[in-house]
Amino acid sequence: MKSRLNYTLHFCLLVSALMLASCGKKENKVSSNGVSGSSPFTMDNPALSGSVGSTIINQVSSIKSNVACLNGGYRLTNDVSFYVNGGYKSGTTIGGNWVGGFLSSGTISKMWVGVSAYRDLMFVTQVANGSTVVGFNVTISFCEMKSSYGLPSIISNERALDTFQAPYGIIVDSNTYCGYSVVDLAQNTSIISRRASSNPYSPPDAQIPTSFTKPTCNGQF
Repeated sequence: MKSRLNYTLHFCLLVSALMLASCGKKENKVSSNGVSGSSPFTMDNPALSGSVGSTIINQVSSIKSNVACLNGGYRLTNDVSFYVNGGYKSGTTIGGNWVGGFLSSGTISKMWVGVSAYRDLMFVTQVANGSTVVGFNVTISFCEMKSSYGLPSIISNERALDTFQAPYGIIVDSNTYCGYSVVDLAQNTSIISRRASSNPYSPPDAQIPTSFTKPTCNGQF
């Protein structure tokens, strides 16, 4: 489900060394607002006030705790979030020009959850003012993505993530077999992992394609 080898390479001598293996590393610059160790899913977020918001916060925490990264990789300290105003392309497909940050000018009324083959997690939230949908957020909790040949990881806590794209939209499903709604398919989304300037061995900027689909739970899917 996940092809992770579409690079923007600044140093040609590293090309042959950057053959990636499985789920890799991520360190401290990835967040919805540039703050280390942050997540939008907290009671401090005004968009998550009330019983629905409290339920979503608990669900996100539980999902992260129960979905382990593969091959000894770790889940990044920070989530990374993007939002779109409006956002419906069709009845069940969300899309548009995603901007870094988390839209909180309203109340989060729905959440859909997706997972990648490498256990990255996608949380899509709908923001509404009353019955009017204002827009959508995509929050991604990435797993470390290791590189080969002893180089630092391509996704890690020391590298910033930005420029999210979902060229085929995000198809959502309102069934709640898992206790929450799910992402049917977000095919070949991409995000850019930035070189860590503080680490002279950090690989160059890399565009990371990732596909997400519905999780398996309660004997469904």
